[in-house]
Amino acid sequence: MSWLSEKRIPLVVLGVAGLVVMASCWGLYSSEGSVKARERAARLAAARDAGPSESGARPRVRAAVAARRPSAQVIELSGVLEPIRSTWVAAEIAGSVLEVSAAEHALIEAQGVLVRLDPSLPQAQVIRAEASHALAKSELARQERLGSRSVASEAELDRALAEERRSFAALLEAQTRLGHTTIRAPFDGLVNSLDLDPGAYVSPGTPIAEVLDTSTLELTLPVSDRQVGAIEVGDKARVRIDPLGNRMVEGRVVRKGRAPQATTQRYPVVVALENQEGEMLPGMLAYALLDVGTVPAIRLPARAVIREFELDYVFVIDADDRARRVRVATRPVPFRPDQLEVREGLEEGARVVVSGLQQLRDGVLVEAAPVTLP
Repeated sequence: MSWLSEKRIPLVVLGVAGLVVMASCWGLYSSEGSVKARERAARLAAARDAGPSESGARPRVRAAVAARRPSAQVIELSGVLEPIRSTWVAAEIAGSVLEVSAAEHALIEAQGVLVRLDPSLPQAQVIRAEASHALAKSELARQERLGSRSVASEAELDRALAEERRSFAALLEAQTRLGHTTIRAPFDGLVNSLDLDPGAYVSPGTPIAEVLDTSTLELTLPVSDRQVGAIEVGDKARVRIDPLGNRMVEGRVVRKGRAPQATTQRYPVVVALENQEGEMLPGMLAYALLDVGTVPAIRLPARAVIREFELDYVFVIDADDRARRVRVATRPVPFRPDQLEVREGLEEGARVVVSGLQQLRDGVLVEAAPVTLP
């Protein structure tokens, strides 16, 4: 063995020993790193449970105890607005249309002129009746003078008196016929239909115009036999008018049917709506909300309910002070847009978060301050 071979063996041994030492050190370092990584992950998990803030403080929220309270039960029914009264104005006498004074779909005042008929013939009849009555009056006066001198008989005086009365009645009739040449509106309202032109001939009874009284409109609602007993004349109703941008107006129940309608087996309930501004029109679709009693129900502020993908959720605080997200079913509270009624998913006595929801997620520890709902 040469000198070079003798030197190479110790070097190899030293190299192997170095590798063993390095491997041992690396394993020790790796084990220590794994332990530290696990400890760091545990600390992060604990921080997440404690809250979202870097300081680890719990989110502060306000919570109310869910309790059942008397809640108004309201039904929503639809109908079509109708005028409080309407009438077809017809011709009383025959004649030709001289003038159409009103316009279709326009407002008109009571006794406002709708149509004028040619008055020529009725005027002639009035003149003839006036002449006949004047003659009869003169004859009656003459017979009375003769009778006072016992020249005229009692029978002649009676005939003169009867003729005067007959001629006076004929005069009144002729004047009435002349008045009927002017066709007027019977009340303030809306001219809903008027389809005549000058020169047209009308007979007695011919419909001239339809006039609607829109100062008050009525909404007839079909109510079931289970609910009609809870409605009384005079009750208030909230009515939504769709064509007016879902405008809400207040109405009042004015009539309630005592027998169901044959076609629907529903009881008609009539709600009256004042229409002073004239914005509501007959034929508009409307929805009415009627109170039909109260039942115990849980109500929450609308801000306490989270809506995601058409589903509703609330945060409930459990016994460990953790916020738990719970799915619920809700519906609006009539006349109270700031509240929702919980129908399913929430037990009475549960602590519900009503403010501070933005900083919550399911399972987070919270610091809850109690609050009482109105």
